[in-house]
Amino acid sequence: MAMKRQPKTRYRKTRAYERAGTTTEPLRTERLTVEEVIAENTEQTIVRGTLSVPEEKPEIEEILAIDTKVKLRKVEVIPDKVIVEGTLKLRVMYSAFKDDQSVHTFHDEIDFVDFVDVEGARPGMNKEVDIVVEDVSLTRNPKCAADWDVAAVIMVTARITETREVDALVECPEGFECESEQMNLEQLVGSGSKQVLIDDEFEIPERKPDVEKVLRCMCDVEITNVKIIRNKVIIDGEVELECLYTAMKDDQKVHTFENTFNFTDFIEIEGAEQGMIAKVDVMVESCFVEEDEDNACLLSPTIVLNVTARVVENREVSVITEVKGAESLKTATLAMESLVGEECKQVVIRDFKEPPHHKPDVDKVRDIKIGDIVIKDSDVIQDKVLVRGTIEFQVIYTSVKKDQAVHMIHRKVTFKTFIDVPGARPDDNVDFDINVEWTNAKMDGCDLLIEAVLEICARVTETVRREIVTGVSLPEPTPAPTEEPEACVPGTVFNYTIQQGDTLSKLAQRYGTTVSAIRRANPEITNVNQLTVGQVIKIPCAAKG
Repeated sequence: MAMKRQPKTRYRKTRAYERAGTTTEPLRTERLTVEEVIAENTEQTIVRGTLSVPEEKPEIEEILAIDTKVKLRKVEVIPDKVIVEGTLKLRVMYSAFKDDQSVHTFHDEIDFVDFVDVEGARPGMNKEVDIVVEDVSLTRNPKCAADWDVAAVIMVTARITETREVDALVECPEGFECESEQMNLEQLVGSGSKQVLIDDEFEIPERKPDVEKVLRCMCDVEITNVKIIRNKVIIDGEVELECLYTAMKDDQKVHTFENTFNFTDFIEIEGAEQGMIAKVDVMVESCFVEEDEDNACLLSPTIVLNVTARVVENREVSVITEVKGAESLKTATLAMESLVGEECKQVVIRDFKEPPHHKPDVDKVRDIKIGDIVIKDSDVIQDKVLVRGTIEFQVIYTSVKKDQAVHMIHRKVTFKTFIDVPGARPDDNVDFDINVEWTNAKMDGCDLLIEAVLEICARVTETVRREIVTGVSLPEPTPAPTEEPEACVPGTVFNYTIQQGDTLSKLAQRYGTTVSAIRRANPEITNVNQLTVGQVIKIPCAAKG
């Protein structure tokens, strides 16, 4: 059963009561290094452009499916705005104007520039941008049958943060009443960035014609693994390269080639340790390929990546938010991310469908690979996170034909689930981490059965604003009576407030009595060596003379 969020789960208010008196020792503080949230905004925009069916592809009769992906190329922060440069990548599946109605695919991309108003944004601040494609439509261009006009609706969210260090008061001054809050926060350990160069030469596949001139290249980069060791973040990734080129043939037709490059690098971050959390962002700064003058099959890529890593650790710290009776307080207001909860769930995917008609029948499945896993939409509701996404499968098989040729079937499967996260609320933020735990593909009668088990983890945070005490000015304590009253009748007592340095023997000598007499008047004193400053005791009046 999901637990309900208590009002003070992460920010429990407590009171500390001390007896009258002061301390001369400096009050204890803790240095908090946090990513303070400056502002966040989401805006919708429409990306327009034109796609052209490649010359070697047949004309489109009907569009069957459109897959989209957005890649950020550059993000710039200017006063009160975030400028976003990106590329909308499209993969179009269609049936052709042919007797066999065969199915074909082609890729294309549209560059776009957009901006999001973010009040308070300034150059040099940290930025996070998330883009979701909400809808895309293709309309045949009336002037050219091979061209299609694109209108894609995208949602751009920009979030601006700034690294801030604050010395928070964590100790209540002696003799004062304080309020404190237990804060669960992400403490920034450190950050760093690095450029990664990929320039490995490669040869064009044998089935492709020789390259005369490379026209345009597209690069997609993905981080495949992140590991933290002492003072370092190790990053593994891969870059998928796809280029258009003219072939070294009389007809000079346009062709494409693809290649994948793996890379491993590290960023030094002082203080990083195993068990901490690493957040890594990567962008492609440049991507081009040159032809070798002496070898038409050899190509030289130059791909420059910009990799940024931040290391944080979850901390719980009790900070002072109020000191009652203080002359003045020095405070700071923090707007930061607080962890609500992190939970995981296994999702089982099963998909039955006949292989595409244009593919030869399956004799034996050889392998199954996972392509892109995309979270299309997510909603945070009461104590739950709803997730909707897609996963791409690539099934490699041998056909039933005599040549036993190897073929591949691409299939995109949608999934949806919910994850219980106690304390989650609709305005909270959520990040996902998805791991593929198991896959399987086999023929079941006439259908190709694909199975997979995913582990989806949701990390829910909320943006909170809290005022904390960073310094305090305390009033001088009011001196308590320290002298025997003028009329002290033997056999009676008077009240005395313990001062710094007092002992029972000193008080007995000062007021002409004995330690035993003082103890008899104060049975609550069980240890003569443990007197508290501000404690009120009774002193017996001694006989005069």
